[in-house]
Amino acid sequence: MSNLRRDLMFQVFLHVNRELTDFQRAMLKKIVGPDATPETIRDAVVRIGQQIKLLSDAGWKPNREPGDQVLKPNHYDRLPMEPTYFLVESGGYHWCIENAFKYLCRFPWKNGIEDLGKSSRNLLMYQAYVAGDPSWSR
Repeated sequence: MSNLRRDLMFQVFLHVNRELTDFQRAMLKKIVGPDATPETIRDAVVRIGQQIKLLSDAGWKPNREPGDQVLKPNHYDRLPMEPTYFLVESGGYHWCIENAFKYLCRFPWKNGIEDLGKSSRNLLMYQAYVAGDPSWSR
């Protein structure tokens, strides 16, 4: 898939998914946006860590709703374009980047701060992998 098509799809993803917060949008741009670089990914890790602290200090909890978490998970159903659809149709990214994307998209409606931590962890694993660290997944 061409970068132009991938970038256009990302813009459509952001446009149709109006429930994404400004924080989510900014972090998604840093990890898969057209200007994403190793530096913007490092910055995303730092900003996610700051967000975790802010939300933890405030006692924030996700806005969970009951539903079928396997066949029709409502934490994705809120979004007109599911993260999985975007990731597959855009040609895909490294597995760690895809996981970080997924966790960032769902954190307000599923596991909250835990999902932000998982997103950060996946970005750190990606950075270690790119750097050639043989223990990148540990």
